[in-house]
Parts: sequence; structure tokens; C-alpha cells
Amino acid sequence: MDGREWSRHTYEDLAERALRAGAALADAGVRRDEVVPLVLPSGPDFVACFFGLLAIGATPSVLPLPAALQDAAGYETQIRAIAAAVRPRFAIASDDHRDALLAGVHQAGQQTTVLAPSYGDAGTVPRAHGELAVLQFTSGSLGRPQGVRITVDNLAANLRMIQRWLGITERGGVSWLPLYHDMGLIGGLLTLVTLQTEHAMMRPEQFVRDTRGWLAEYGHGRYAQIFMPNFGFERVVDRVTPDDLVGLDFSGVTSVVSGAERINPAALARFAALLQPHGFDSGALTPAYGLAEGTLAVTGVPRHERVRMVRTNAPGRSLDDKVEVTDKAVLTTDLVSEPWAWQVSCGRPLEGLRVEVVGEDGQPRPDGVFGEISVQGPSVTAGYAGATSADGTRLVGGWLRTGDAGFFHDGDLYVVGRLGDSVKLRGRSIFVEDVELDLRARTGIAPRNLAVAGGIVDGRPTLLVVVERELGNQPDVVVEAVRTFTGSAVRVLILRARRGTIPLTSSGKPRRRLLWRRHLAGQLTGEWLGDPPPPSRTDTDTDTDQQNREAGREPVAR
Repeated sequence: MDGREWSRHTYEDLAERALRAGAALADAGVRRDEVVPLVLPSGPDFVACFFGLLAIGATPSVLPLPAALQDAAGYETQIRAIAAAVRPRFAIASDDHRDALLAGVHQAGQQTTVLAPSYGDAGTVPRAHGELAVLQFTSGSLGRPQGVRITVDNLAANLRMIQRWLGITERGGVSWLPLYHDMGLIGGLLTLVTLQTEHAMMRPEQFVRDTRGWLAEYGHGRYAQIFMPNFGFERVVDRVTPDDLVGLDFSGVTSVVSGAERINPAALARFAALLQPHGFDSGALTPAYGLAEGTLAVTGVPRHERVRMVRTNAPGRSLDDKVEVTDKAVLTTDLVSEPWAWQVSCGRPLEGLRVEVVGEDGQPRPDGVFGEISVQGPSVTAGYAGATSADGTRLVGGWLRTGDAGFFHDGDLYVVGRLGDSVKLRGRSIFVEDVELDLRARTGIAPRNLAVAGGIVDGRPTLLVVVERELGNQPDVVVEAVRTFTGSAVRVLILRARRGTIPLTSSGKPRRRLLWRRHLAGQLTGEWLGDPPPPSRTDTDTDTDQQNREAGREPVAR
């Protein structure tokens, strides 16, 4: 989409454009296996430069646009870390983003030539096959984004898995997802382009500005696939009314993939309820689990199967606990009470992958036992560029230990949250994702305006709740919700802060460990509701941080 108008390109046109871009890059001096960062908005230039680099055997690395992060200083910090890891001789950027990219690169002491998209003679491109298909940077929740090495074989394997899983044929989708994130790049672009399906691209800001217009493209019956995180579903149901859907038909939508974060059953149910009177089948809902180190997708609900949910016994969990399932349901258009208590199935391992849940000793556990998710298979990363991951995700004996916690039930994987985003209470882990889901349901606060972080302060477990909107008389509701999980043993701090206080990853998730560290350093400002924080803030670690240090690993967070 260009402005408010769609521009159309055939695959023949795009192939020619990619070869011409590759020729120009080779003429500029880019060589095989060089990593070349791209800072380009979604559009034909991006597609041409990405595939142009692959054509000459170079490695594209897609970086966020400056507007994706909250402040210029934060963007320069991220680019500096990436430049230090990659040390690129060349980068590609649009004129609008060239200066911001150079500022971060120069801070890393790197002399990088920034090229604008340009096109040469397609007949002169030096065709080559590089080792890596992409260097995919993680979100950088600790301020140190990690470069995940995705080989050509990794990418090809995962694309085949996704295409077989979803049964994608001639109809693609309308993707607005940012291309610097794995769901946007792999799911929203490469999965569909490599099949040469009919496919459309919007920029993220266009989706935010014209959510109704994005949905209308599906309602005209041309597109079948949707890839979207919780934020997208919540945006749709908040901005689109039933009157906006008159005359639209959503019976052609065959898969709605959600899986960039802990899946909120209420968000999916409200989305399905909005579209159902216009032909949408809630059986198209397709929750999944994946991560950059797995290229993208790891598990998914099989096509034509209804999504299962289970209600579990307690909010506190420890590795190796047996999970007591107290109720079962199928995800439909009905809203559930206490959404934090319901786990949405993320399906089964995609063909060619092995997925296990392992305990404290690293050994696999059977169905119904809580542990760390571990993955092995042809789409798992070849490793990291530079230092290993600092967020708990690591390669051990040929397996990817994800740092994510969950369990299997009746063969389906249920993902609970990040081990590093939990707080230990009487030997059990309280996962802040559970607390956030419940708080959002009770208060109606949007995900980007509410975050929970925690740790130990003066020897006492503490949960910090930061909200970026007025709470009115709701502080008591917040405390009551937190006490549902913790009882009275945990100190609850509530900060009403200005918008932009909650640091976000480039994929839009809260950087909880950074938020917690800023709290400990006294860097958060706003109105403390209820009891203010104690003056002494000497303990900086969560219990999980300490356990990882003892095991010789970095503190974990994402």
C-alpha cells in the first residue's frame, strides 16, 4: 500500500527488480556472506533489496525503523549494539532513516557505508549461494539484542512446515506486521511470497490508522491467511463496529495465526464474535508457539481442529509440578471469566520438529508436568552472532532450551510464560503474564499501557504494576487482582505514569526486567497509588536471576 492506494506488482516484476537490486549492491562492493542491515519500510524496495542480497549470497538483517522504538536514545542504543555484533561494511536505508542509522553505527565505532535502494542491470548480477538466509535480531529486552543465525536450510525447512501446516494455496493475506520481527518477516512475507500467492502488504502505522480498511480487504473475499499478535485482535475489536462490516464476507479466511506472546482467549473470542455474523468460522482460529531461534513456528493447532483450552489448578507453579486440569473447553466466541486461569492450546509440534518439556535436571517430562520448553529440528538456529543469548534461550546438546515455561496436555503444548518474568513465592513461581491478563480483563487497560514486573526488595517479594492511564477508584481492584495470585505475602506497588514509561521491545512486548531495574534505580516517575515504595532498594535480582547466575547463565528476561 502506497499512501491510501494499492500498487500492484507481479512476481515477474519483483524477480526482475530483485536481480537489479542485487546487481547494484554487488557493484557497490557487497560480497558473499556479508551481513547487510536493512532499515526500510514495508514495500517494493524492501522486497527487492532483501531478495537482491540473497541473490548475490549476502545476508540481510532487518532492523527496526526509528519510529518503532520510543525515543531516539533508545534507538541509537539498539543500533549501536547491533553494529558492534555485526560490524557491517554496508547497510541499506531510506533517506528518512539514514541519519538515525548512522548515529547508532558511529557510536559503535564502525565505519559503515549506507546505501539507498538502487537498481542496476539484472543481466550482470553475480549469482551466489550464501550460508545464512537472514540474521534475525531478537527484541533486545535487556538492551542487548541478539543476532540469531538463520541458515538457508533453517529458513527453507520452516517455510515448508508452515505451508504444509496451514495448507496455503493460491490465496495469501494482508500483512501489516513489522518486517524486523520474525512473525512479520517469516509469517507475514516470506511464507506467502515464496509460494507466489496473491499477497498484500501494509505498514504498521497504516494498520493503526485504518484498521477498518485492513479488515475490509479480507471481507471482500480475496485473502485467507491472518498472522497477528494479541495487540492486533484487540485493535480490531476496539476500532471496528458491526456497522463497519455490513456487506463484507469473511468465509474465505481459513487460518488466523496468533502466537507472538501469551495468547489471550478473550481477545480471540471477541474477534471471532465480531466477524461470525459475516461468515467467519471460529474454527479458523489457529494459535501457535514459536520464537526467532526456531526461525518462526514451532507448534500450531492443526487445520480444521477447534482450539482447546484448559483451566488449571493454581496461579503459582514450579518446574516439575504436576498440573491439575480442573476444566476443559473449546475456544469459541464466548468470553471466559478469569482469563489468566485458562491456558490456550498452542497445538502440536510442526512436522519435522521435536518438542519436549524438561524439568530442573534437563530431562523430558511427561504430559501434565510443568517445565521448560525445549525444541530440536531442522529449523532451529545454527547459533548466535557474537555473544550467546542473554535472555535465557540457549543451545544445549543439540536442543534449543527456550527459557519459556509450559506443559503438554493430551499432546497439545500450553505455554505459560517466560521463566525470567516470574517471581518466586514460597518456592513457587508467580508468572507476571497471568497477573497482566487478569488486570487487563478487570480494568480494560490496553496491553501497551499496563505492565507488571517483580523481584525481591529488602528481602520481601514485590510486584510492581505500572499503568499509563487514569485508574480512578481502581487501585483497590489492582491490589485485589494481585492478591488473587500472591495472597498478602507480596508487597504491591502501583505507579500511574505518563505514556511511554513502559519500555517495549521492538515487537511491542513490555521489557519487564528493564522496567524493574529502572524502578530499583529510582528512575520511574509518576503518581504512586497506595503505599509508596520503600526508600531502600538494595536487592536487584529476581530468584530466577539468582538461579541462573548459580548455573553460570545470564539473568533471564525478554
